[in-house]
Amino acid sequence: MTAITYESSENIALITIRRPEARNCIDNAVVQGLHEAWKRFACGDDRVAVLTAQGEQAFSAGADLKDLPKNVWLCMPNLLVPCDKPIICAVNGFAVGAGATMVMLADMAVAEEQAQFIYPEAKIGAFAGVMAGFPPRMQYKAGLEWLMTGDAMGAQRAYEIGLVNRVVPKGQALASALETAAKIARNAPLVVQAMKSIARSTMPKSSTELYLPQRIMLDAIAQSADLQEGVASFREKRAPCFTGR
Repeated sequence: MTAITYESSENIALITIRRPEARNCIDNAVVQGLHEAWKRFACGDDRVAVLTAQGEQAFSAGADLKDLPKNVWLCMPNLLVPCDKPIICAVNGFAVGAGATMVMLADMAVAEEQAQFIYPEAKIGAFAGVMAGFPPRMQYKAGLEWLMTGDAMGAQRAYEIGLVNRVVPKGQALASALETAAKIARNAPLVVQAMKSIARSTMPKSSTELYLPQRIMLDAIAQSADLQEGVASFREKRAPCFTGR
């Protein structure tokens, strides 16, 4: 089964995580699939994207401990793929760790009433850093309490502190998100994109958000054929022949 599907209809991209048997945990296939989906959306004709997940149990239970993704940040919306078009999350169950981070980084979110948001890193002694950029996206004191305690947060509380736009009955998150997406898709795309671009340009970013794009670029250089060619040419005392790969 394909981990990620991308369906396009009436200028709306529906992007779905399809690992219900693993509570839609994020493994390397999900990371790569979502990264490609964000690139396709950013460069394509679709005007709005809705991110959802298959099954009723979880939007995403976070990183897959049986297949830890090498770079989970590649799959995050609005992080490593520049995009001025709106991205909406439809949360249909538990959103844990990296799953909760995706909701935080999206432009809008709809949650079903039984949804739970959990960020457990304080309880396990790990912190990747991107969630530290939460203050512009939800209330500071409430958000900090949620992160520091590691306690589960219900959908209504997530709405109250600004993590999600609205709470809907069970089974209606996707329909509600698509309804909002349709309204946006009918509007002037240049104006919609300008609104997001200007809004995001005024939003402060965490140090991790600022550093990650540079890290990805530098990692690519460190793993490039050009680096190997440069080292080989130096050892062989000849001029290098770089290919940009």
